[in-house]
Amino acid sequence: MQKFWLRQISLLVFIFIFEVITPSMSAQGVVTPPLTKCNIRIDNPHISKYILRTRGVRAVKVNARSKCDKSMRDLKFIVEIYKVGLLRDTKVDDNVVAIQGLIYPNQIIKNESANSLCLSQKPTKYYGVAYAIATIDGELRRTLKVLSARTMTLNCGS
Repeated sequence: MQKFWLRQISLLVFIFIFEVITPSMSAQGVVTPPLTKCNIRIDNPHISKYILRTRGVRAVKVNARSKCDKSMRDLKFIVEIYKVGLLRDTKVDDNVVAIQGLIYPNQIIKNESANSLCLSQKPTKYYGVAYAIATIDGELRRTLKVLSARTMTLNCGS
């Protein structure tokens, strides 16, 4: 009986200490919203049906789109394709969409030209990375790098 009460008291002490040390959700600070609603969406790597149909070769491809609620100037929208390696990942292709001059708010910019030809049918893991550099409100800004949601294993050795 004494062990039972000792366990109960230990449990209550643990709960009390946990409640005191752990901050409550209501005590957290207010989140400041971002200054712009700019985003980049990147697709998962895939074997391009268009390149296979038009050129007769297999190629891994990554598409991305960018949209911003502010006007921009001199945009560079970069998409890179990486293959997963044993010691480090290797960039197999990159593509830059460069638009000089003014870009109006909420315009969708696409980069759909990043691709790498398959040299074999060897299963290889690929992922995509996208980021942008542009002048917004007179300041040169660079986005964080956005990775594709999944690393895809494709029968496309490079």
